[in-house]
Amino acid sequence: MKKILGIFFTFFILINISSQTNLCNYIFKGKVIDGQTNQSIKNATILLKSENGNNYPEVISDSLGNFLLDSVCAGNYRILVSSNNYNSKEVELNISDNIFLDLDLLKLSELSDVIVIGKKQLKNTQTSVENKLSKDKINAYSDTNLGTLLSTIAGVNILSTGNNVVKPVIHGMHSSRVPVMNNGIKQEDQQWGIEHAPDIDLNVANSISIIKGAGALQYSGDAVGGLVLIEPKKLTTQDTLMGNLLGSYISNGRGGNISANIEKGWGNGLSMRLQGTYKNLGDLSAPHYNLSNTGVKENDFSFHLGYNKQRYGIEAFYSYYGLESGILKSAHIGNLTNLVNAINSREPSIIEKYTRKISAPKQKIEHNLAKINTYYRSTLGTFNLAYAFQYNKRQEFDIRRSEFKNKPSLDLELSTQNINFDFDHNYWGNLKGKMGISYIFQENKPQAGTGVDPLIPYYKKNSFGIYWLESYELTNKLTLEGGVRYDYQKINALKFYKKARWRALGYDSKYSSLIKDDVGLSYLVNPKLNFNGYSATLGLNYKINHANQLTFNYSLSSRAPNPAELFSDGLHHSAAAIELGDLELGNETASKWIASFKSKLLNSKLDLELVLHYNTIKDFINEIPVGAEYTIRGAFPVWKYIQTNAEIYGMDITADYRFTNNWNLSSNFSYLRGQDTQNHLALINMPPTKWVNSIEYRNGNLNNFFAKLTSISVFKQNHFPDYNFNVDIVENGQIIPTLLDLSTPPSAYQLFDFTTGLAFHVTDKNQIKLSLTIRNIFDTSYRNYMNRLRYYSDETGRNIIFQMQYDF
Repeated sequence: MKKILGIFFTFFILINISSQTNLCNYIFKGKVIDGQTNQSIKNATILLKSENGNNYPEVISDSLGNFLLDSVCAGNYRILVSSNNYNSKEVELNISDNIFLDLDLLKLSELSDVIVIGKKQLKNTQTSVENKLSKDKINAYSDTNLGTLLSTIAGVNILSTGNNVVKPVIHGMHSSRVPVMNNGIKQEDQQWGIEHAPDIDLNVANSISIIKGAGALQYSGDAVGGLVLIEPKKLTTQDTLMGNLLGSYISNGRGGNISANIEKGWGNGLSMRLQGTYKNLGDLSAPHYNLSNTGVKENDFSFHLGYNKQRYGIEAFYSYYGLESGILKSAHIGNLTNLVNAINSREPSIIEKYTRKISAPKQKIEHNLAKINTYYRSTLGTFNLAYAFQYNKRQEFDIRRSEFKNKPSLDLELSTQNINFDFDHNYWGNLKGKMGISYIFQENKPQAGTGVDPLIPYYKKNSFGIYWLESYELTNKLTLEGGVRYDYQKINALKFYKKARWRALGYDSKYSSLIKDDVGLSYLVNPKLNFNGYSATLGLNYKINHANQLTFNYSLSSRAPNPAELFSDGLHHSAAAIELGDLELGNETASKWIASFKSKLLNSKLDLELVLHYNTIKDFINEIPVGAEYTIRGAFPVWKYIQTNAEIYGMDITADYRFTNNWNLSSNFSYLRGQDTQNHLALINMPPTKWVNSIEYRNGNLNNFFAKLTSISVFKQNHFPDYNFNVDIVENGQIIPTLLDLSTPPSAYQLFDFTTGLAFHVTDKNQIKLSLTIRNIFDTSYRNYMNRLRYYSDETGRNIIFQMQYDF
């Protein structure tokens, strides 16, 4: 930790020394667009006014809405933008670098009844560290998934079960510790499992934000690691028709995906959007062999209808996500000998020819989200009310015989109802904030007829939350932020426990009052559990000068154990593991400190950001391997949930260097360490150190041509716990104790990616974009420590993606 602090203050001193010169060679350019249609506005007037009253000569936007001002000095400015038939706009801006800015205007009719109150709009939070991915970045990764896309951000990694089940990890935290807000609604889709990726179509999103910290209390109180915000594009209120079509060919899997959306506005506030995605891939391949049964089929659809005015509006939204995904066949082993051999082997025990067929073991998932929300703007502020219904159906198929061959081993139906009410008040002096309440009712129904006791039982869950968050501008340079939140959760479950397991866990003496019925070899048990959670945040944002900005944030978060951690008791087929929960688990409480320092160096050609984070977690719920068990369906490692105390700390460094107008060098570095402080062990499943570097060439005068080469270096994880153990296997009639190595991380590796593309304007409004991407250029063989199935196979090899996008 001392080394991290030393690096931080070294950066602080160097940056302050280098930022004393006030330069006047910056370029300010941008584009003026219609705020509803995103179409260019030509002949708009742009006037730049400095804080000392000096004005730069006004400029006029060209036929494409573009404008440019050069030889601009560093400092604070007001930008005045005006155009015929549009409302004028004034924007405050600090210039300390070459900058590009989209300036959007609304037509006069749209603001005829607007009441203007306040100073400026709040970000999601003022003092948490946020990273935002644009629509162009989302489109570039439309052939992948949410976790892979987010892993391009420093401090974000992935945790996977095979190649198709991928979820984001923020500062070492994942699953229910990283809530996902989908169009303003907390995503509920059995996200408790390591092998349960978020059931979300990337192509619905117009932007995706990561909040590293638990500061966004209005969204959730259990964001121990961070928060993911997925936001669709706002509906137009203009009389227009627009949309796009995006298609990709993907070589690894020999398939592709296609996504399309079309939007219509009638000019009176009424508008609608239709969107759909289809993906189909066969078996993926590692550099030296086929990864049998790793195909994927995905079908997605969304519909958005709205009536929006400046003062009020109402919208309805529906989305469907359908996925069928194969699980690596060699991960399901018949006996302990085969399990040991599979883990110790460099090749999968099952290698079959390429096929597009998806067979057991596999997952089939459906997720439905229906939402209706309304807002009203008054002199006090904005009132928002939303109701949402989510229905998630998850089926997991094991390799089975006889009448169970085509029946799922796990069949769960999860329904969730959300009601959210928020009030975003206008400025009270220098105070700006929001408050709100939320209620969630959830019901999980395991379906009968699977022939297997459900891993997750029937339960009903009621959740209530209330929050208040305020931001105060103490000076023009210093902003303070604070907030509090309270959450209550009640779970009422019905579960069958095998009597032998019930006694082995010691529940016979502790929880005999929970037994409702004796059914032969099992007890029917009715746990009723209550959890109270308290969360808070306190932070500051200090603008040292035009080149330096400092942010500090402390957040307290409390997370109740999820149903998997409480009730798991058996084979989790898609994870190829036996999982054991614990009824005695309580809330885990995290205190996280995070500091961010942003600066500009080398005449503002170099942007630097340093993030330090330190998280102490009391009663941290950890899942660890404790042995192996042989069942009628094969031999599997056993993982158990326990509680301990932990600390997780690290740093993220991001740098962007524009050494010419066309060339850019980027680098991001992430270091993280997790420690079980109670047992003096390293934490399991902590991401290793990662360093990503890229060099990019762009030429806007050559059909927006670009080419980018990226190097991804992942170091070996040398800080890990030893949970290896011996198992007895039979060789030549002899019982031989043999080491089962579940702990040793794989070697370090380096990958290279390349992408290039250009764009053609068919008309002023229509455009075609073409791109070619090669991932893992040199077809490198490697294994990822953060892949739960790394014991059985290498990661995927070279992948070539050709993408075409048509905007109209």
